[in-house]
This record gives sequence, C-alpha cells and structure tokens, in this order.
Amino acid sequence: MPLALPRLSSAVPRTVVPGDMAAANAPVSRFLIDAQVFDEADLPDAWGDSLQACQQALAACIRREIGPLHCLNPGFGLNAVDTQGYAISRHRFANGKPETYREVEIYWYETGEQEWPIGLGLQALESALPDLGRAVLQVLREQCARVYPLFTPDVACEVASMLYWYGEENEEIALDMYCGKDEQERQAMRSQMLTRAMLDEAYPEWARGWMKERSRRCRLHHAAQTITDPRLRQIVADAQALSQLQCDDSFRPDAEGEYIGFGAVLSWEEGDVTTRIHDDLIQMAYQGEFCDRMGELRIPLDDPGALGAWFHAMWPRLKAIGLIDRLIHQLTM
Repeated sequence: MPLALPRLSSAVPRTVVPGDMAAANAPVSRFLIDAQVFDEADLPDAWGDSLQACQQALAACIRREIGPLHCLNPGFGLNAVDTQGYAISRHRFANGKPETYREVEIYWYETGEQEWPIGLGLQALESALPDLGRAVLQVLREQCARVYPLFTPDVACEVASMLYWYGEENEEIALDMYCGKDEQERQAMRSQMLTRAMLDEAYPEWARGWMKERSRRCRLHHAAQTITDPRLRQIVADAQALSQLQCDDSFRPDAEGEYIGFGAVLSWEEGDVTTRIHDDLIQMAYQGEFCDRMGELRIPLDDPGALGAWFHAMWPRLKAIGLIDRLIHQLTM
C-alpha cells in the first residue's frame, strides 16, 4: 500500500517572521488596512509577513480596478521607509533591533515586458482614413508618457541617436570619429551598425513625427463619424476615451540613471530594429544606474487619508492602463 506524503495545511504560512519584526510591521499593516483602500477579501488566506500580505491585497485591488489585460502586466510593490528616509526590506534590523518605520513607499512597474508589432494595425487605420493611424499612435504616445511608458518608434529613433550616433541625426559623425575619410573603413563599419537608412526603412515618416493636438482631435472625431468597420470603430472609440483622461506626471519616479521602465516594445514588424535598439539600451543601462519604475510615492504613517487620496488620483491612470492594453491588443490582431 503506497504511503501518503505529509502535507501542510494551506492555512499554515510559508514563512515565519520573528516576533519583534512582526511587531514592527504591525503599525504599517494597520495603517494600510485602516485606509480602507483594499477589501478584506483581497488579503491572502494565510501569511507570515503582514506587509507582504498587504502588498498582495493592494495589488489585487488595483488589478480588479484595471480589469482584464491582454498585453500588459503591471506590478505594484510596497516598502517600509525608515526614519532616515531609506526604503528597507521587511526583515532588516539595526543594532539587533527592528527598524522603526515612518512612511510607506508604493511603486509600480511592468513585470513582463514584451514586444507587440503594431504596424499592420496602424496601416489599416491609415488606409481607412489618412492620418488616422498617426492620430491613434499620437494618443498612445501622449498618454503613455505620463501613465505607462512604451518603447514606440519615435522613442527608438531618439535612443538610436543617443546610443550609436552621439546625439546626431545619422551615423556620419560616428563614422568620422572612428574611420576618418577612409571610405573602405566607413563602409565596413556602416555594414555592422544601425544606420539612419535602416530607421527610415523600418518606420513610415508619419510614425516618427509629432501631430498637433487639434489635428489629432479632429481626425479622431471625423473617423468616429465616418468609419464603418466595427474593429476600426472600436479602436477609434478607445483612442478617444484614452485622450480624454486627465493624467499628469505627479508620480514620476525620482531616480537617477537611464530610464528603462517601459511597459512594452511596440515594434512596427515583429523582430525589426525596434527590438535591437531596445535590447542595446537595456544592456547599456545595466552597466550603470537605471530606473525601471513607472511611478512611486511615499505616504507618512501619520496621514492615513493620503493613501485614499493617492488611490483616487490613480483612478484615471488605472482606466488608462486598461485602454492602452486594449489598443495594443487590437492593433496587433
């Protein structure tokens, strides 16, 4: 007769937090619960670390507000902040005693950045109505910069200039520095590097330029009145809804180093130069300081109303994340 392996009840926590650390965590956990941002049902059935349980509950509440997602996978983190202003781990001690906390730090980021080719979708919009694809892309660029940064073709062009061409519009200065006037060396180097011609070939000119707000608004309005294709009409409706949300950059991360907190890579065609530029940027950033957060804030433990105020301010951003995800998904179908 086979022996049954022993199993721990699901109610038994997987980690055990020392009593004094649990006592230090308790005021922060109580602060988060008293703010009534998340429901009791959002808390896990069992936990060892109350701060981690609150983080899971906060993330669950936010995901519920955003709704189902197809392309994006935002994560929300929670740190305690000590009396010196440093965000610390939940199990850190100073001189043998648990740290005293004065604030909580909330931050958000993308947990699984992926590539999404949107060129065919945007071209379909352009074919239906000139400048419509450009208008939808413009809405994504405008709102994502403040809410959920994306690595779009215009960003790829800016990064290419910085990474390969010393901030210039093309590779000629870089070739001058490394090869001088030797045309054979210049051609050899050009064949191995990303060039202006490669960028021009990868994206249509309208995908790299900037569209005036009034022109963008008028084009979307006209499209809403004239487009009959149900799929394209839905894209237009979502773009209009996204453009009307009032989102600012008040939660922009205060960090030094290269910014790499992109929610997705929006290439034109799968595997085109966009992914190469993005990967080179990530590799360069990892060699020094970098920032991979989309937003953050710190809330004093003596101001419970501030957490509810933050959640209220986040509502249009959460709505925007859902619309951004839906637009990306529709453009890649």
